[in-house]
Amino acid sequence: MTRVRAFPSTATDLITVGAVMGGVAGVVGVALARGLRFTDVDVYHREALAFWAGGHRLPTEYPILAMVPFGLTMPPLGIDYAWAFSFGMVALFMVGWIAVARMAGRRAGIAYVVYLLVAGFGVILSRYDLVPALVTVAAIAAAERKRWSIAYVLLGLGVLLKIYPGVLLPVFLIQQVRSGSSPPRAALSALWFGLTVSAGAAASIALAGPAALDPVRFAIERPVQVESVPATLLSLASLLGWPAAFDHTFNSFNITGPGDRIVSALFAVLFAAGALFVLYRQATGRLTLRQACLACVCVLLATSKVLSTQYLVWVLPLVAMELELDAVWILICVLTALIFPGLYFLTALIDQAPQATATAYTWPFLVAIATRNALLVAAALRALGRSADRDVNRRAHLAQLV
Repeated sequence: MTRVRAFPSTATDLITVGAVMGGVAGVVGVALARGLRFTDVDVYHREALAFWAGGHRLPTEYPILAMVPFGLTMPPLGIDYAWAFSFGMVALFMVGWIAVARMAGRRAGIAYVVYLLVAGFGVILSRYDLVPALVTVAAIAAAERKRWSIAYVLLGLGVLLKIYPGVLLPVFLIQQVRSGSSPPRAALSALWFGLTVSAGAAASIALAGPAALDPVRFAIERPVQVESVPATLLSLASLLGWPAAFDHTFNSFNITGPGDRIVSALFAVLFAAGALFVLYRQATGRLTLRQACLACVCVLLATSKVLSTQYLVWVLPLVAMELELDAVWILICVLTALIFPGLYFLTALIDQAPQATATAYTWPFLVAIATRNALLVAAALRALGRSADRDVNRRAHLAQLV
């Protein structure tokens, strides 16, 4: 059987590299046309100054290790900090492309490029979410090679960058046991995760005291964000007379009303049920490690009360590695780009003077979000129902074609 090579030395590779560089140049070109003044990069710059040059003050919204990518906004020699950060993200994007292609093949690498350049068109240069996403990919790669200490440390670092990778801890534990380790040995290996997160937490407490928990409090206290699946449910309920109101707090656009807490609690229960189902299927051999990780993150996104555009970056490398180019995910990415920056700009939610910023959501905006979210829920359900045996057969068939 012929092995699939990540980068076969053919003219196809030159075309692929050219296309990728062209896509990146297009995104950078649009950023240049806009002046590359993104609000989030400005926030990162202020937080970096407060931490690195202002007495190590921690941010309210982000964990302590976020200060590392935020440090890109403090370049030497008078370089514009927005450009420094954006080119750092471009370099990381290219590293991710190589990593995904080496792990899952050239087609997966191409899928990674397509997904991130489309869905991440408005955020890939101006958010740091690609950092925890690729740290998570590195953790999965280490777990597949049974380098468990490294895998758990990387997963812990992911949590200290952006809390979400913590949902994959039980997935890694189950995988280690299924790989031949005893449960006590797996639990002992997982101490590396605990030590990594504890070290970050201890450093946060030493620097900020009780304020070290601000990122957790911030996440808990946030209202239902307008792009989330729970927000879609609230907006549909408003058609039946259920009160729902526009809200612009916590640095995001939200939907609030008397039922928002109940809906949030319901979806939290759905996440717990979905995650347990993923773990059961993985424990019984029905899901591989990659499939279980993909399913867990999909369930998280489909049930979270916050679904900012950049959160899609968390899952897209996993989608590329597992599904390569997939029609449903391509549609999700296209609609995500339509929503942000497209409809955010066209409906006056962003890039407006304060007095001109919209104070209500338009129906085209909400319909686009509802359509994207319906596809996201469908993709999550499909991820829950995937089969490890079918995946092995598919990969064997692809290998025979090369």
